[in-house]
Amino acid sequence: MWPDVSGTNHNTASDWFTPRRFSIVLLAALAAAFPKIVLGLESWFFRDYGVLGYPALFFHREAFWRGEIPLWNPLSNCGAPFLAQWGTMALYPGSLVYLLFPMPWSLSYFCLGHLFLAGLGMYWLARRWTGNGFAAAAAGFAFVFNGATFSCLLWPNYTVALGWMPWVVLTAERAWTEGGRKVLVAGVVAAMQLLSGVPEIILLTWLAVIGLWLACGRQAGSLHRTLLRLALAVVIAAGLAAAQIFPFLDLLSHSHRDAGFAPVKWSMPGWGWANLIAPLFHCFESPLGIFFQPEQAFLSSYYPGVIVLALAIWGGLAVGSARARVMAVLTVLALVMALGPNGFLYSLVRGIFPGLGLMRFPVKFVLLATFLMPLLAAMALGWWERSCASTSSRDRWLLPGLTWLAVAVAMAGIIWFGRAHPFEFDQPDVMTTNTLVRLGFFTALMVLLAGFCLGGIGALIVRWLWLVLLVLDVITHVPWQNPSLPAGHFNPGLWVMANKTKAPRHGEGRVMITPAAEDKLTHSMVADAAANWTGKRLALWSNLNLLEGIPKVNGSSTLQLRPQREIEDMIYKQGRTNCPGLLDFLGVRLITAPQNVVEWVERPSALPLVTAGQQPAWIGGTQALAAVFAPDFDPKKVVYLPAEIESRTTARKLAQPKQLEVRHEAQRLTIQIDTPEPSWVVIAQSYAPQWRAYVDGRQTGLFRANHAFQALEVPAGRHRVEVVYKDYWFYAGAGVSLITLMVCLLAGWQICLRRRQQAMAGDGARLSSQ
Repeated sequence: MWPDVSGTNHNTASDWFTPRRFSIVLLAALAAAFPKIVLGLESWFFRDYGVLGYPALFFHREAFWRGEIPLWNPLSNCGAPFLAQWGTMALYPGSLVYLLFPMPWSLSYFCLGHLFLAGLGMYWLARRWTGNGFAAAAAGFAFVFNGATFSCLLWPNYTVALGWMPWVVLTAERAWTEGGRKVLVAGVVAAMQLLSGVPEIILLTWLAVIGLWLACGRQAGSLHRTLLRLALAVVIAAGLAAAQIFPFLDLLSHSHRDAGFAPVKWSMPGWGWANLIAPLFHCFESPLGIFFQPEQAFLSSYYPGVIVLALAIWGGLAVGSARARVMAVLTVLALVMALGPNGFLYSLVRGIFPGLGLMRFPVKFVLLATFLMPLLAAMALGWWERSCASTSSRDRWLLPGLTWLAVAVAMAGIIWFGRAHPFEFDQPDVMTTNTLVRLGFFTALMVLLAGFCLGGIGALIVRWLWLVLLVLDVITHVPWQNPSLPAGHFNPGLWVMANKTKAPRHGEGRVMITPAAEDKLTHSMVADAAANWTGKRLALWSNLNLLEGIPKVNGSSTLQLRPQREIEDMIYKQGRTNCPGLLDFLGVRLITAPQNVVEWVERPSALPLVTAGQQPAWIGGTQALAAVFAPDFDPKKVVYLPAEIESRTTARKLAQPKQLEVRHEAQRLTIQIDTPEPSWVVIAQSYAPQWRAYVDGRQTGLFRANHAFQALEVPAGRHRVEVVYKDYWFYAGAGVSLITLMVCLLAGWQICLRRRQQAMAGDGARLSSQ
């Protein structure tokens, strides 16, 4: 069945696809796919791109132009760590694109640039493995133009992590095979992916690296030596990214997340493999026209292109190399793991490694398959071209014909099953038409594949048509995954203009979305894209308050400080909103109107961020959590403090400070207080161990108050109090990163110097011999 591939002749048409030509064509394809984005006329907005990622990066940009390192975000979740969230990319060097240039268009270019980076990296990796320019180009296009990669545009940091994924594998392989400065390069590239802040993609990348090393490491020398080189690259990457990793790990230890913090969510359905060839099988249409599987809404599609899937199977079965076998096994394992509890493997592995519970969405394993399938397809294309010289014309049609028949039968079965057993919101006619169009593209691509053995200009034309159809298949496989809106919809100031009132600022008060409004916004049924987006902006949903600079009780922080999250869970999961004292303490000046999620009701009883004079109530364990939700809680008169600190303090009764003036900054509070007796200063800001308190320049204790917030004791008299955010884990990590960078620069200089000396010695030897 398989043609003999012992020949080494390559079609010159494949050599036409040089790195420069591929780069130009890929840029042109991206511009054609996103013309309004490229022209800066529109910006993506759908789901997390608009309400989560864009506002967070906008906040980073504002901090940058204030001259601040954004360690703390005072506007969300009653205050939350920002840089330590990792996914904010606060230390990623590429972020300078949207920090220096106006948003939203600069962020769009940032994302498109990383799609280009992904395609170029895949091209070089596939070219290294196949030696075939066309096969490499096909892999580059297949990695960029597929349902999963386009889905990940919802998260700019995911696009960054995918952009560096092939480069990490490429440089890691060169590191273990060649050593020397290639180890330094691999460490730097891996550090860039680390700074994207997507642990799952980073782990999947290194799973591929380790698998390939196990398969091919011995070919480059002893396993011990190659492993040492690879480990050194990992150490360099970790050292360069330490400024990000250290605060992240510290926040993780204080956050609400652990291996069992939430149930597994968004697994691939048990029938989900069918969507690899029939994208709309058992999918429902959302109000904005995007299709999703009923059991997972993380990826709107993971369709790789039927031709890519078929070629990946060819690559796994026919190429025969250890590298191809390992990639085929990893691809299958990734697709099985993506099933989550719907497949046997995920539950088994999670039982052995409970930490896997931190990865709540098993469908993310699809991203490893998304990376490996184009590489297997490239190997198959290279193998197929080499087979032309040794295969008769009749035999050349046999394998494509059998593959087409298998796919056609599978598609027919899927169509029949989908029509015979539809789900409640299925559209069988739409699914049928879509699947038949995929079959049409697949048929054309298979016919062209058989024409790869042509010579002359025809060979080049066939390959060009093949790439065009490959891209068109993916672009048309579902209704547009990444809708956009005119750039003007992102201008800040919309809330103030619509409400014709002054917005509360940091220290003055907060807004609060009610649980009912939160639920309605989460499940919004507004079909008009502009109206949907504008409504969420006016409601200040998710992170959209950051566009307006308005503090909010909740937010969308990936990692939340554990006590503060417990307060939020009581409000939003248990519906405990009959707590006027707590809302006053949190400074809730505006709350969602009962009948309209985009209107607000004032609460004149809200307190400022900093108050003083409360009488301490010493309370143990989690009793403070219940106490602050009590209807009779009066935050003006009482503050709940841990019983274990009572012996270390002297303020015992209600006090009446004569003066209390506060200057509010994002990461510093400066308080002038004059009190006739020892007094407590209470701050309605999330408690985090990085906050430090100073009275007249001397450090004093800053304690957890009212379960999740801050308080410090001030002696009688007039004092200057400073409460400052100092993340010593960040400072330590920055020191490690700086030292690592200096060592890398020195090592690189030494390697270059040694090579120059060797080259000069070689030239001298040749001259003397003459």
